Amino acid sequence: MKRRSIAVITVTALALVACSGDEPELSTDSTIITGGTNAPATTTTTEPSDDGDGGGSPSTTPVGQTVTGYEVVARFPNDNGEERYYVIPEGAYTDVDLTQFVIELLETDSQLYGAEIFDSVGAAEAFQVAEADRTDEQNAVIESDHFVTLIGRDRIEFHGLFSGSPGGAIGS
Repeated sequence: MKRRSIAVITVTALALVACSGDEPELSTDSTIITGGTNAPATTTTTEPSDDGDGGGSPSTTPVGQTVTGYEVVARFPNDNGEERYYVIPEGAYTDVDLTQFVIELLETDSQLYGAEIFDSVGAAEAFQVAEADRTDEQNAVIESDHFVTLIGRDRIEFHGLFSGSPGGAIGS
């Protein structure tokens, strides 16, 4: 019986030592820059979060930038409403930020039926030139500064710096 008590006490003591919480907290910061002078940057920060019991679990949060303004630089009426070309300020946007911007445009304007989103007027102007007539410089500025196409009112496609992001259906 004495041996059994010693074994139980030893196991309990080992468990308490292993779960003492004296381990250092882990933290990782990383930045991904996707190239170009107007390139959006996405920063992901992992820091311990307090879950109420004194322990911490990592929480990963992508950090982007909300689109805070825009300029409509072209309008094209069609049978379903209007297609527009928008220029947004240069910023550290993520694909989520750009999707949210498009959703907000749709929620505030029932006439919007298609859009192109750029971060330079030059790209919006170059995009209006027939593709076969574009210069290499125009194609380059479109590639770096054309971010999103809204097709109809319910589908988006990403371009340029965001071409690796999945597009698809949006809205309800």
